[in-house]
Amino acid sequence: MEVEPRHAEAGGSGSGEAEITRLCRTLIPLAAAGKHAEAASTYRWVTRASTGAPHRYGDHALRLEFCALTGNEHTGIELLSLLDGVGDHADAVDRLEFFTAAALLTRRLTETGYGGIRVTLDGPYDGLLLRHLHQRMRAAAFVEAEELDEREHTDHFTEHARRKMAAKPVAEFVPLLPSALPRVPILPPPDLPPEELVVRAEIHNHRCEPEEARACLAAIDTVPDGIAPRLTELRAIFFQGGDTEERLRRAAAGFRRGGDEVRFLLNQCWLGLWLVFDDQVETGVALTTVAAARLRAGTDDGAACWGEYWLAHVLSGQGRTTEAYEALRRGADRAREAGDPLLLGTLLCLEASLRNGDGEDPVTTVELARAATDAFIIGNVGEKAVEAVEQVRIAYERTGSLDELDVFVEHLLSTLPVGGPERLRGHLRQLRAMSLIGTGRFAEAVDDAYASLGVAASRGKDTVEHWYVLVTALHGAGRYDEVLDVAPRTIDLLTGLPDWDQRCRWMYADAYRALGESSRAFDEYAVLAEILQKAGDTGHSYISASMAAAEQLDLLGYGANAADFYARAAEAALAIGGGYVAATCRNAATLSRLRSGDLDAALTALADAETAVHAVKAETAPAREHLVAQLDHVAAHVLSAAGRVREAARRALRAAETFHRIGEAESARDVDLLLEQILLGDA
Repeated sequence: MEVEPRHAEAGGSGSGEAEITRLCRTLIPLAAAGKHAEAASTYRWVTRASTGAPHRYGDHALRLEFCALTGNEHTGIELLSLLDGVGDHADAVDRLEFFTAAALLTRRLTETGYGGIRVTLDGPYDGLLLRHLHQRMRAAAFVEAEELDEREHTDHFTEHARRKMAAKPVAEFVPLLPSALPRVPILPPPDLPPEELVVRAEIHNHRCEPEEARACLAAIDTVPDGIAPRLTELRAIFFQGGDTEERLRRAAAGFRRGGDEVRFLLNQCWLGLWLVFDDQVETGVALTTVAAARLRAGTDDGAACWGEYWLAHVLSGQGRTTEAYEALRRGADRAREAGDPLLLGTLLCLEASLRNGDGEDPVTTVELARAATDAFIIGNVGEKAVEAVEQVRIAYERTGSLDELDVFVEHLLSTLPVGGPERLRGHLRQLRAMSLIGTGRFAEAVDDAYASLGVAASRGKDTVEHWYVLVTALHGAGRYDEVLDVAPRTIDLLTGLPDWDQRCRWMYADAYRALGESSRAFDEYAVLAEILQKAGDTGHSYISASMAAAEQLDLLGYGANAADFYARAAEAALAIGGGYVAATCRNAATLSRLRSGDLDAALTALADAETAVHAVKAETAPAREHLVAQLDHVAAHVLSAAGRVREAARRALRAAETFHRIGEAESARDVDLLLEQILLGDA
């Protein structure tokens, strides 16, 4: 079947809730049948329709289960935020289903290498590792199942829970959004010996891939003596805490005992940096300086370069930037001689970053960052290539050379080799999407915005900016249905960013308006107005949101409520000297009062509108004429309804003449029609 859920009634009515449940039940069968596009479309719709209904635990459980079994485990994590209230939910079967689905999801996340992630949730589960949350969810599911079985004198519920928690995926990956990609696995291949896992962790460390490094470290059970110091050091670096210094010193002692002088000196470089940031500055600087000097005098080129890198970090932190640049130049020269693109790019990128931070010559900085980018592309080091491109962007922005940045991005996109770092490709498309949006080319930006989000999310690197750029592109391109799919997630991420949050909420509300869903549009405009009012921001944004809310109320037939919103907007406009806007609001409020059927209130509102309009002096002549004509048009409606036909006709005639004179033909036609109705007694 072709699912067209937008046409289904959802939300308040019982039939709407039944439709949501019915569609939720189709999710896994659709995915299992290979109908991935239909499954994704249905998932997006039920997610949208379920917004603001945390009590629908049975439906949420079906969504969780779908995520767990279609390669969308990380999307499902968002639904775990509903755990705080499930224990108090009245329906025991719904509680069982939700706990069972949560156990399934956390099992899948643990199996794919994310069991060590701490979840941020409200209530008693906040801060738990996912693998520990899995244990809690499994136990809770069995408690609910056993209680139901005891009540029903059966073992059906326990077997049902056991079967669901052990379910296997029905599809490798169902993309929920265009350009979505499956999560890039972080687990190392199975059955690797500890020595190989340590080597892999060290490589991931150098490539700025911390999650992959942690996954390698977590896979090590037994620790041979030969790698114990390296493992201790890596765990100190990747699992930092109060005992980090102690563990680093323990690793250093192990390297010394084993006669591994190079690793000992690299350890001292890192330990020195740690001590500096632990307020043991003098000791830390001395430690790193001495260790880096000894590595520089040695024959191991790679170790010498890393020594210069850590030394530059320590020196720059103390404001000794000239010495830091010297260390980085020494390291870069040696990396070139050694032919190591990863090391070369790392040293060049750090220098570019320091120069951007210090406000140094941006031209030199661009050269360094571009050279670092080239090196990382050769080494296929995606994360670091993104960092280098960001330094290029910052430097170009410092010079105001945004056109040059666009040329740089286009050149890289056109020359990036097939098989090159996809993380970089995605970031470049993000930059291009932002540039296209900046020049009003929203439709062209959509594909880039989707693609960049897909690449970033597949690595767990998606940020609020990715989501916000996508919402902006979709809204500007008039793809309002898709705005509704991505805006709620974006709004959730925008905490602490009020400007972006307010703009995103406006686009979300406007999408509902454009799709003719006036009730939802009003809700979102009203929420935005309330947020602004609570923040003390009753300026232009508050006025616009209040007026937009009023327009939707008018469409819904709630004229009196619409008039109240118009009145608030008028008062706010007057407070900031916006007499013209205030008068416009008073005119609109008058019509809303009339539509509500309260003629006395409409006549009172008309008097307020007359006062407001005639108080406007500062506008240009055409603007003031428009406002007066608008008032006359409104007055004609109200006076006609009051039986004051001659006054109504005179005001309508004056409005029509003014609109014709100032070239507003459509408004003039509307008033001409009204005048005809008044004269014929039909108004």
